[in-house]
Amino acid sequence: MHLNIFRDALTGLQTVRPWSAGSLVVLMALVSSAALAGPRITELEQRWLTAGAPVLEHARQAGLTIDIIVQPNVQLDVSPLSMAFINGRCKLVLTMRGNPMVEQHLEGVAAALHEAVIEAMVAHEVGHCWRHSQGSWRFLPAGFAAPQTTNSLSGGSSRLLRDADYKRREEGFADLVALAWTHSRRPAQYRQVHAWLAGEREDGSSGSAHDTAVWVQLARDYAVFGAGNLFEQAQRPWEAGLLHAYD
Repeated sequence: MHLNIFRDALTGLQTVRPWSAGSLVVLMALVSSAALAGPRITELEQRWLTAGAPVLEHARQAGLTIDIIVQPNVQLDVSPLSMAFINGRCKLVLTMRGNPMVEQHLEGVAAALHEAVIEAMVAHEVGHCWRHSQGSWRFLPAGFAAPQTTNSLSGGSSRLLRDADYKRREEGFADLVALAWTHSRRPAQYRQVHAWLAGEREDGSSGSAHDTAVWVQLARDYAVFGAGNLFEQAQRPWEAGLLHAYD
């Protein structure tokens, strides 16, 4: 999920900036002693950060700068993980306190698969960061053109359709980064993580920004990823999915 909140909702937060190669113990100490005092990091937040640490370290090695932000306040109906891009920096935002969506994402998932699923969720957000860092956010690859909206729509409705379209494209790319990560680091669990993600996207996502089934289905066979870094691996099936999406 990409976070479209850039002002008030990101005030009064505990922040670590940036993710470094240091140990997770150091990271937790930095979070709990942030300049803006607040409740210490929770056991749940620590568990998710620990699970996502390999992905964040990979992102750092790929040249991405990601600040980690922990929301201290209860917010309902908000994704527990999201990515914002503010003043040229990626912000991985954890919104977990009192948030039922945290457990909903893992509902029905075997405990042995929890770390793999959390890694995939973090990799999804890193995919958003990559697109921003490359200056590619909202843009289609060369040779592609989005379908024209009908002239019968008002300016506001036309703009909403365009916004929904680009958000869906970006979510599709991020889903493929998540699956490329799983294929690269947890090949034995790929089918299970893919099935989990397909279920997530089938559950009320039709017509929404998370309606990424065309890309998730293309990645049923992990052979679609080929060689290259995570983002290059995601690019090829993403472009193939665009051809289907714009038929």
